Amino acid sequence: MSKCVELNKKLLELAEFHGEELDAFLPRWMEATEIIGLSDENVEFAINEFIPTNWDIKFKGLRMMIGAFLREIVDLVVGAREKKKEGKPVVYGIIPCVPLSYYTMKSARPDMYVGFPDFLLVNTINSFFHNAAPYINYAEEIGFTYGCRHCPLNKMRVSAFAKKILVAPNVIWSWGMNCDEGPKTDEFIQCLVGEEWTAVVSRIAHDTKIDETDYEDEERIKYLSGVFKDGIRQIHELTGIEINETALKDAQAKNLKYSFKYGQLVSLVCKADPVPIGGNALTQFAMPMVTAFNNGYTYMEPAIDVLLQEIRAEIKAGNGVTPKGAPKLGSYFVPFCIPWVDRLFRENGVATTFSETMTPSKSQMSPHKYATDIYSSFAEEWLRFPMGQNMGCEVESMVEKVNANQPDGMLMGFFDFDRWLGAHQKMCADLVEKKTGVPHFYMESDFWDDRDYSEEALRTRIESISQLLYMKKEMK
Repeated sequence: MSKCVELNKKLLELAEFHGEELDAFLPRWMEATEIIGLSDENVEFAINEFIPTNWDIKFKGLRMMIGAFLREIVDLVVGAREKKKEGKPVVYGIIPCVPLSYYTMKSARPDMYVGFPDFLLVNTINSFFHNAAPYINYAEEIGFTYGCRHCPLNKMRVSAFAKKILVAPNVIWSWGMNCDEGPKTDEFIQCLVGEEWTAVVSRIAHDTKIDETDYEDEERIKYLSGVFKDGIRQIHELTGIEINETALKDAQAKNLKYSFKYGQLVSLVCKADPVPIGGNALTQFAMPMVTAFNNGYTYMEPAIDVLLQEIRAEIKAGNGVTPKGAPKLGSYFVPFCIPWVDRLFRENGVATTFSETMTPSKSQMSPHKYATDIYSSFAEEWLRFPMGQNMGCEVESMVEKVNANQPDGMLMGFFDFDRWLGAHQKMCADLVEKKTGVPHFYMESDFWDDRDYSEEALRTRIESISQLLYMKKEMK
């Protein structure tokens, strides 16, 4: 595949690579595009149309965030190959997960590779290049059938292994508490491509009662603490990585530091009028807290630091993505992999803002009850995260965030393929609306994959929601 160096250099400059750093990174990026199959046309479309149309690239912090994702892609498809040849550990994860588990490995063994290949590929390729469809199509062609409505993340993993985009890891550590299809997908891949690796599957049962608070249940904390210890034991036996208490505390401290900054960003944006930046950007900045980055917070934290300064300046200047007084729309997940959804709402005078799942709650930022026992502290932290909770506990967290951020409406949906989140969101929408009085809207569509619907297909629904929000706001 013939590659235009200057075109790819332009992309990296957009993503805030300059000088010696650009010169060093460019050859590795070019190698990554060959492995992935990104063409010059894909790159040109991203630079000239998709990124500037759907992302607020006037902000340097956001451009730095794009650069952080490009680094992760290079580490995944180039760096992991190098690590494997050098005999260093390569460990993959599957979301949803407990990212601290993976960050502790990286703290203990900085020269290893750790990452979430399907998430990184779908997110980066669709969010910034709008080109995940060919990979998902290929998975369906080779046996991961469309009619069964498999998760696009699992489809991407199938396709990436089949196309030799990914090298086989030493271990895939799967937190299969929600994605019950993840480990079975790995079995399918191993049979299909003849690669072998070891699976470590850690489980957290969703079996608490709807009126129970998961992170206050001592028995549950003890159980999950044991799951952490057992997973780390297996990782040590399989890779030789020795995870000590120093590595555990280092990973936790970095996560809490970044979470605090992210909470500041969300609060600034939600309280501002007009809203200075879109919700898809806010959600992308949350990604290192819910999936492990190979570089950890090394590049995302400077990006969020810059963006915080820029957002404060925008608020002071009275600048926004919508007019002053425009309705604000929160969501369960702002569909950042389909960033044109955010843009369509803006075109109708509505600003998307926070994500209920990604925004830290008061409990997540509070001191840990089990601070002296690092494993129990990890367990407590995970059970404070919405995806580690029963629905009743999560609903209370949602109510807290809706009341704190005061949106005019909430957008749910985009998970019609998901046996868990699809039904879950519909029930949560009804419960949270009754408790807060904030109207909730549900859209049947796919968070990761927009092959089956276009901008025009959703435009009418988005226009209707926007009109209702304006009517409700005028009635206040």
